[in-house]
Amino acid sequence: MIKLVTLIVLGILGTFGLLSGTALVSDPSGATLSMEVGVSPNRHTWDCQPSGLFVLIIMGIAPLVCVAALLLDVPSALYGAGIIGAVAIVWVSFQIMVLDIEATCAHAVPVLAGIVLILSAIGAEIIR
Repeated sequence: MIKLVTLIVLGILGTFGLLSGTALVSDPSGATLSMEVGVSPNRHTWDCQPSGLFVLIIMGIAPLVCVAALLLDVPSALYGAGIIGAVAIVWVSFQIMVLDIEATCAHAVPVLAGIVLILSAIGAEIIR
């Protein structure tokens, strides 16, 4: 059951990370995702490409690689899922504290996914 929940959460996180990361890299202004310069009040010019690369690689590709590892029963795949969960929480914290981005609904999903992934990794260790 833990593995199934982890696969679903990683699949959702990876899919949305892949889609939003690709959108931010291909359109650094953020217009594709309906982002405005006003989203980040401390910046007059805003380039979403560095953030897009991070989201594409760390929040998009890494979870999908972890899904493949879980399906192939790689022993440390659940630890990787826990790390991805922690990174998702840190990423949202960075957006809120450093970038001054306030998007409560958009932040809730990665934080909840991060919590589920961390608990899955801990739960798998307890069961062993």
